[in-house]
Amino acid sequence: MSSRRRDPIRDLDARTVLVVAVCSGIATMFARSMRTHLVCMCFLVILFGVFGLWRRAAAFLLVYALALGGLVLELRHGPVPFPSPLLLSVIYKMVPVGMGVDLLMRVPSGKLTAGLRRLPVPTSLMLIIIVMMRFAPTMLQEVSEVRDSMRVRGFLQSFGRIMAHPFATLEYAIVPTVFRSLKISDELSSSAIVRGIACPGRKESYYAGGFRLPDCALAAAAGAVCLACCL
Repeated sequence: MSSRRRDPIRDLDARTVLVVAVCSGIATMFARSMRTHLVCMCFLVILFGVFGLWRRAAAFLLVYALALGGLVLELRHGPVPFPSPLLLSVIYKMVPVGMGVDLLMRVPSGKLTAGLRRLPVPTSLMLIIIVMMRFAPTMLQEVSEVRDSMRVRGFLQSFGRIMAHPFATLEYAIVPTVFRSLKISDELSSSAIVRGIACPGRKESYYAGGFRLPDCALAAAAGAVCLACCL
């Protein structure tokens, strides 16, 4: 029986992945031109490839290429009603940010908590970041389960049936999703209380902390790419 391949992101310090996500956002915001912005995108695609996330990188790169290509065509040949240049500009600029957030969401919640505790971050802000990072992927998984349940019960038999009964389809999709989100929020709160989030004393983690050589190299590379895009 073959062993499951370990995710390389789990071997990095959570602060390293946070640096990559922050640098991708700064590079997107202050990029001098499309070419410098493309440098940041290429760096993230290579990074995804190093982590073995080639399919995710290809999906992000396809969206980026379509948005950037459409924006270039509209700038050269004139705008069209849809999609507007503003929409395309927002999409192509937000793709690197989404890639950085995607990497951050792959860090285990316990490791992310341990990494944030080593930073001068207020506890309230730290909790907000952790809940945001954990709620989104959990909610997407719950939506997928609701969709599978609807398909098994025959509510998603065909596109024609969905168009014939749009409100019924939305009702069967939204109501379970809302109740599942309430359940997830209660479970997150209970988990935080059980783990002693309200305890004022110093908290320890079983995740080994500290920057190693790969962390230093990746953080330095992300900082260099960010400076190259902005300066």
